[in-house]
This record gives sequence, C-alpha cells and structure tokens, in this order.
Amino acid sequence: MGRSWLLFVFVIAAFIKMVNPEAIATHEYLSVQKTGSTTIYLVRHAEKVTTDPKDEDPGLTSAGYKRAEDLKFFLRNESIAAFFTTPYKRNHQTLAPITQNRKPEVYDAHDFKNLKTRIMRDYAGKTVLVVGHSNTLLPIIEAFGGKKPLEQIADNQYDNLFKIIISPSGKAKVEALKFGAHTI
Repeated sequence: MGRSWLLFVFVIAAFIKMVNPEAIATHEYLSVQKTGSTTIYLVRHAEKVTTDPKDEDPGLTSAGYKRAEDLKFFLRNESIAAFFTTPYKRNHQTLAPITQNRKPEVYDAHDFKNLKTRIMRDYAGKTVLVVGHSNTLLPIIEAFGGKKPLEQIADNQYDNLFKIIISPSGKAKVEALKFGAHTI
C-alpha cells in the first residue's frame, strides 16, 4: 500500500502542475518554449504636430504619415507577431499602416520592466515591434540587457530604428538602423 500511495501522490502532483496556470509561467516551461531568438524592433513614433504646445496628444504631420508608410515598407519582409504602443495617438498612427487592422498591445511608456516581461513571456522566439518615444527608446534597450548605441535621441530625430535580438540564453545584441525616404 505504501508504494501505491506514493505513486498516487506523484501522479496527482504532476497533474496539478500540468493544469495549474501558475506552473505554466515557470522558468522551466518558458525555457522549453524558446525555440529561437526573440527580435524586438524598437522605433520612435513618427513626426508629430507641434503647432499647439498645449496639445499633450498630437497626431502625426503629413511627414509623419509618410514615415509610418516607410516603416511598413522597411519591415515588409518581417513576420511580426505583436505590436506594442503607448496610449498616445501619434504612436497608434505610426503603427496603423503596418498592423493591418490587428490590435496593438498598449504599454505604459515608462514601465520598461513590465514591457520586457510581457514580450519575453508571450512572444519568446518571435518578432515584435514596439513604438516608443525619444526619451524611452534607450531605456527600453537597457531594460532588455542591451547596450544603448546612442547617448540620446533628439526631439527632431525620427529615423532611428533599433533591432534588439535576444538569444535563447538571454543575451541581447543591438543594431542601430535608419529608415525613411532617404534610406529606402
């Protein structure tokens, strides 16, 4: 009876772990799911309207809409599993041409740790696109363990695109790219 009871306990414990949603989030499960590198494309929203300094949520300028189309063209051969954006109008408008009516996931502009957790938990081994802001792109790179390739991004710079590649072991490699009409 002792061996049967012990076997029963192990079977039940294995079953509970199998159906327990919290157990799914364990490192053991995630490491099995990581089949390759995770790629994060990180870009600032395109050119925004700056004529009204009181407007805290401006949309894009005509140049901004053109840059959003350029972003779509630049990433045309990428299979993007998810799109992340802050709640601002200019960020959503930057993503609109490339999402093909797929709903982007909204993140808090300064919660870099949660953004990393969500991407690495839900999209490990896949490619995602994150639209941020001039003052958040470099901290996001650092949150993923990458070395920032620039000291800062000026308010008038919209052509930076960063590609962060996270290996299955968690090591980050950062590529600094440019996109827009003059680079196509």
